[in-house]
Amino acid sequence: MDFPFVKEAISKLFSKPSCEMYVPDKTKLGAPNYRGRIVFHPEKCINCMMCERVCSGNAITHVIEKTPEGEDKVTRTFYLGSCTFCATCMDFCGHGAIEFTRDYHMIATKEEDLMVSGTFIKKAPVKKAPAAKPAAPKPAAAPAPAEGGKVIKPRDDGKPVQVPSKCVYCTICAKKCPAGALNVDRANKTWELDEDLCVGCGTCSDACPKKAILMPGDEPVTEGAPAPAPAPAPKAAPAAAALIQPRDDGKPVQVPSKCVYCTLCAKKCPAGALTVDRANKTWELDEDLCVGCGTCAEACPKKAILMPGDEPVAADAPAAAPAPKAAAPAPAPKKEEPAPKAEEKPAEPAKPVEPRDDGRPVQDPAKCIYCTICARKCPVGALTVDRAAKTWELDESMCIGCGNCYEVCPKKAILI
Repeated sequence: MDFPFVKEAISKLFSKPSCEMYVPDKTKLGAPNYRGRIVFHPEKCINCMMCERVCSGNAITHVIEKTPEGEDKVTRTFYLGSCTFCATCMDFCGHGAIEFTRDYHMIATKEEDLMVSGTFIKKAPVKKAPAAKPAAPKPAAAPAPAEGGKVIKPRDDGKPVQVPSKCVYCTICAKKCPAGALNVDRANKTWELDEDLCVGCGTCSDACPKKAILMPGDEPVTEGAPAPAPAPAPKAAPAAAALIQPRDDGKPVQVPSKCVYCTLCAKKCPAGALTVDRANKTWELDEDLCVGCGTCAEACPKKAILMPGDEPVAADAPAAAPAPKAAAPAPAPKKEEPAPKAEEKPAEPAKPVEPRDDGRPVQDPAKCIYCTICARKCPVGALTVDRAAKTWELDESMCIGCGNCYEVCPKKAILI
């Protein structure tokens, strides 16, 4: 009877083992960008609970206990056994309280060894009472009310304060709030804060386009005094017949002579209050939807939208500018080339390049290096540049004459 395995077993008695016992070496780390064991920094946590909301494996929990002083003792726990190490919690944490290390040594025989916990004290909002003590210096700031203004100061407990004179009730702060603590009614012009839900993260202040929300560390704002200032500006109505003036209610005004109807303002409007028809050259504002945030004016490449504080613009000044460009230089260079035309070949490179009258770009082949930057920056994709074949083509039907190609050309090879 043959036992082949006996020979194999005996030979292995005198050879080294093919595997080694795993011994954790904490000095060895994973590759760069490896997502290993989580480290929690409780001193940075504000308990906004965003990490728990976005965790797909429900691996993050918290327990809140009341201390004798009335403060909240929060213990946040990360269970590595359920964690998928997607790092979404770290991406959503705006205060850097969650960190993924390169430590991959996570073999454990006890469930407790796979728990990462941290405890911190979240101070109760009862500390508003000591904040009222500095009420004595308020009378010293009496000159502000004398001018008809009201001083709005940030709170001491880390929660936001609204500045009604700056707020346009665009609801962006409410949409960005991770705890859903803000309720903004655009129709009734109301802004409400839920004290229990607010975690004081400051996301609303960062998102506000008008800087109408104060957080600790911000400078106080005086209301009322700046309001009468813009009133005298529109009184310069005698020149209104020839000028386009900004409105007093904070809403945008179009300058038709500058507008190229590129639709960028409509695309950037957070309230969808603008309708731009490129074909028919129309620009319409929905008065009910507009919140006066000024995003359209910031996005306009031609500065064809006026907001409060902008200088009035002549209604037809920009339109008259391009006319003389085409008239003066056109005839002169052509008459200087009669002799070379007999040779035919040198006549083509000597021909000057003139700008068009309709605002669309013209290429100067002598300067162009076909780097394709103009085509990449065109907002409507009207340019096609082939670097290999040295060709530059403009789609007349798509071009809106915004001038972006002219501004980005490193060789100034485009004329407007």
